Amino acid sequence: MNREERRRAARQGRHANGGGDAWQPPQGRVRRAAVFAPADEDRQVQDFTAGTIFADGAAMLVPDGDTSMGPVFVVFVPDDEHTYGPAPQLREAFTLLDKHGSEKLHKLMPVGTSWSGISASDPLIKLKLVFPGPRPAPGAAEVLLRADLYSSMWHYVAGGGVIGVTTAKRLQAATGRPDASFADGMEACILLGIHSSPVLEQFIGLYGWPRS
Repeated sequence: MNREERRRAARQGRHANGGGDAWQPPQGRVRRAAVFAPADEDRQVQDFTAGTIFADGAAMLVPDGDTSMGPVFVVFVPDDEHTYGPAPQLREAFTLLDKHGSEKLHKLMPVGTSWSGISASDPLIKLKLVFPGPRPAPGAAEVLLRADLYSSMWHYVAGGGVIGVTTAKRLQAATGRPDASFADGMEACILLGIHSSPVLEQFIGLYGWPRS
């Protein structure tokens, strides 16, 4: 990629979010590392992944019955120090979730959200959460996902909407019953608004992932 192409990719990847229920930081950019030697790609990936939380997985919560809400993309984080070491804010956020429930917490706790990505040989997507405070304390968390594992899901969130962050244990406890509902699953999640993402749109086009 030449200098002008890199500038163009950076311009396309930037997206200043605004409005909504929560403050939104600038959207991330796509880093394209497809034509570099392996050592160069390794350095770019190391830089992109430094300080991140590697996600335990992701899933879609699909509404049951007649509802105006669409499917919700949910990211699982490890329920241990792999998460709470770099991001103690998430430990407190889960404590507040237990106290207030998901709907009330969504109104009480503003969180900035954005996506970024790197199109290495193993493409990666990163979800950034910015906590402005006072509770949880100000800080940020970055959750890393292997993009190709969830290629059939990205189109649900590329246009923005609501996403969830939880642990696999929490979601299993909430939805493991035969009579569990969509609402039960939502109640297990920290619910966050997120705006449309040129990063995800670029990845969908670049890799030919589903758009519907």
